[in-house]
Amino acid sequence: MAKAIQQIERKQKNAEEERTEDLAAILTQIAENREAIQTSLMILQELHQAGILDMLKGLLRTREKVGSIAIEQINQPGMHNIIKNGMSAVQLLSSLDPNQLKQIFGGLSHGLHKASEGNEKKEQASMWGLMKSMRDPNVRTSLNTMVHFLNGMGEGLNQKQVH
Repeated sequence: MAKAIQQIERKQKNAEEERTEDLAAILTQIAENREAIQTSLMILQELHQAGILDMLKGLLRTREKVGSIAIEQINQPGMHNIIKNGMSAVQLLSSLDPNQLKQIFGGLSHGLHKASEGNEKKEQASMWGLMKSMRDPNVRTSLNTMVHFLNGMGEGLNQKQVH
């Protein structure tokens, strides 16, 4: 009959063997991710050449001073208004239809071009000329758009006053 095993010898790795295995695992990861590592190194080189890494290093070394200056600037009353206005602007932009905005900005751009041409010619419109221009379909379209804009703006202002 066989004897019971009373002693189990466990093979303990020494520090050097563990290091060798760790290095082999790291080299395997480097080999598997060679392209990503090369790209990262190129990016780091570009950042270094542009001086951005030096700026970041300086920023990190003086982070407490920079942080306190940033906090002081943010705590100024004007900064609160800037942040609120920025948030309102983002809300406004998110509520606008891009196609409508593109059409209006296109008309605005063309109108500014025409206005600058008229200013270069230094033409003064007479009252009769202004009345005559009311027959122009482009002028009527623009005036109609402005009237609708003013009507909508007035509705919006009145809604704000009610609430």
